[in-house]
Amino acid sequence: MAGRAGTSTNGGRTADRLLQVLLLFAREESLTAARIAERTGIPVSTVYRLLAGLIESDFVRRSPTGAVYAAGPVAVQFAERYRTGALQRTTIGPRLARLSEESGELAAYLVPVGTEALCVDAVEGLRLLRCCYSRGATQPLLRGATAQAILARLPEERRRAVYAAYRLPADHVSHLEAEHEQVRRQGVAVSEGALDEGVWGASSPVLGADGALGGAVTVMAPATRTPHHRRYYVRLVKEAARDLSGGTI
Repeated sequence: MAGRAGTSTNGGRTADRLLQVLLLFAREESLTAARIAERTGIPVSTVYRLLAGLIESDFVRRSPTGAVYAAGPVAVQFAERYRTGALQRTTIGPRLARLSEESGELAAYLVPVGTEALCVDAVEGLRLLRCCYSRGATQPLLRGATAQAILARLPEERRRAVYAAYRLPADHVSHLEAEHEQVRRQGVAVSEGALDEGVWGASSPVLGADGALGGAVTVMAPATRTPHHRRYYVRLVKEAARDLSGGTI
């Protein structure tokens, strides 16, 4: 009986520790094992064991450098379901539908999750577009209009963490920082073929009342049919972002 009680106690302690670690990832974009140990009081050796199990079950993923950890695909799916439910109670869904109707193209809303952009809602245009932005899909915050719009408005510390996670060389980082400064001035980022060949996109950041980044609204269309409409699409995207930001950008 004592052995069983001890096993039960140990199992409960492990479950409590796993929950502690997962709750940290609900509040932090990325963490090192040392930081997790510091925040939870769990020994570092135990943290590594817990992380190994969470990685195997896709609740946590390791960065390319192997030193930083972030929420994994399963955790992102839970977050996506939560956000989808929240979106149904906000103006985002209807505003995306209006943007898609006005442009005739795909409209999407994405949020930063660790080093990636998560598509939490998307509305197809009149003509079906095959691209990487479907509801629940994620893409690295590396290239493309959406990544630029999001990174441009993230705090410098978080931008640097993204650069480090993808091991970007200094000259590439300098180039991106210059692009982000331009995005902040213009309020919009545009790209062509950055994620999907032959696809043009425009994205504008959505800000909260405190000026913090909430996400980005994006329009995507085949590049071949946009040359005469790009200024119009850019205006529509900026208007949609402004509406969702409460007129703050």
